[in-house]
Amino acid sequence: MFNRNILNILKEWKIRPQRKPLVIRGARQVGKTSAVHQFGRATFDNYIYINLELEDHAALFHRKLPIKDLIELIQLKFNQKASPGATLIFIDEIQNSGIAMNQLRYFYEDMPDIHVVAAGSLLEVKMKSEGFSFPVGRVEYCYMHPVTFDEFLTALGEVQALNYIHAVKADVAVPEEIHALLMKKFSEYLLVGGMPEAVARYAKTRSYIDVDPVYESILTGLRDDVSKYAGMAKTKYIQHILEHASKYVGLPIKYEKFGESNFRSREMSEAFDALEKAMIIHRVFASTSRQKPLVSNLKKSPKLLHLDIGLVNYQADLRMDIAMTEDVNAVYSGQVGEQIAGQTLLAMNMRKQTNLHYWRREQKGSTSEVDYLMAINDRLIPVEVKSGKTGTLRSLHNFMEESESDLAIRAYSGRMTTEKITTPGGKSYALLSMPFYLLHRIEELLS
Repeated sequence: MFNRNILNILKEWKIRPQRKPLVIRGARQVGKTSAVHQFGRATFDNYIYINLELEDHAALFHRKLPIKDLIELIQLKFNQKASPGATLIFIDEIQNSGIAMNQLRYFYEDMPDIHVVAAGSLLEVKMKSEGFSFPVGRVEYCYMHPVTFDEFLTALGEVQALNYIHAVKADVAVPEEIHALLMKKFSEYLLVGGMPEAVARYAKTRSYIDVDPVYESILTGLRDDVSKYAGMAKTKYIQHILEHASKYVGLPIKYEKFGESNFRSREMSEAFDALEKAMIIHRVFASTSRQKPLVSNLKKSPKLLHLDIGLVNYQADLRMDIAMTEDVNAVYSGQVGEQIAGQTLLAMNMRKQTNLHYWRREQKGSTSEVDYLMAINDRLIPVEVKSGKTGTLRSLHNFMEESESDLAIRAYSGRMTTEKITTPGGKSYALLSMPFYLLHRIEELLS
């Protein structure tokens, strides 16, 4: 198994004095369990794995016990000592037990020196449908997403490429030959995607075709999980979204008749809510904000993002298009570029849940739209995912003329450059054009 960036957060959490039980949230099959296994076995003397999908493990939480009695029961069950500072207890699929969720409170209050991690894939869905909740103020959270480009390079053993990307400075030009090589590796990442099993399979065989059974297995698993997302009444709506979402990535969506169906807005909206809680899809909400705070405009259509670009490419049959182009933004009318940019921005902050926004302004006879808005260093910075000359960035110019910001970002397939731009209205600002392979370092490069 290859290293994931979340291991850095887990290691920092382990040595922090004011530590609470840690709950890892994320969609199914993004690698939560594997990451905790790796962390627990490498950094603790004793590692106790409790999987609440197993009946005999779930029996530990059939009734609420005093926390010291629960620890004794766990020690007897797994024949391992739970020693403060030396033992990690990992409660997986914790959404299957409201009692287990509640017990985290007493781990924190009565035995804070015992390291406890919990994880689950359908936490928000289960909490809403069955009234479960984590004890407020007694746990902390982190969020796990599909494999990022730097993690992909790690999995493939591309050490030199990874080191180079980490060392790039915003004011230093990347030579054309190196840029072309890095974009070629990024195209590999687009084709494989970020689901850990698919990445591991590709790292072993270096064959895109060999990854097909992995995609199919994941998609089948997501469809089979539909009944867990919501009741049977919503199943057909959720199934429909899972079948058609990949065609609409990066586009504003309407709930009414989504995917050329006859389904009504209310039912489809509830189905989208359930899938977003399961972190299978994400909605990028519109905003008219030009400075902080960033406010959602729920009257305007949200844009759609899928869990992973690899699943999108497989479902929409886009891999040949990606393999044959040098410009990511040219594929699927720019939708692939918006998906991978959004997926990257979502994965940047693992310590809190990120809600993405895009800017939209409607005036008589014209509409302006910027793909993403990011709050960085107390500034609201627009991120446009677009190829071509800077003179074609009309919507970005409109945003900058109304904004207090003097910096904008363009994500594209070209080399990194910084240009001084003057809008038609006379405002000057700096445009940092950033290749896709550096987008995960956006905050670091801006600082």
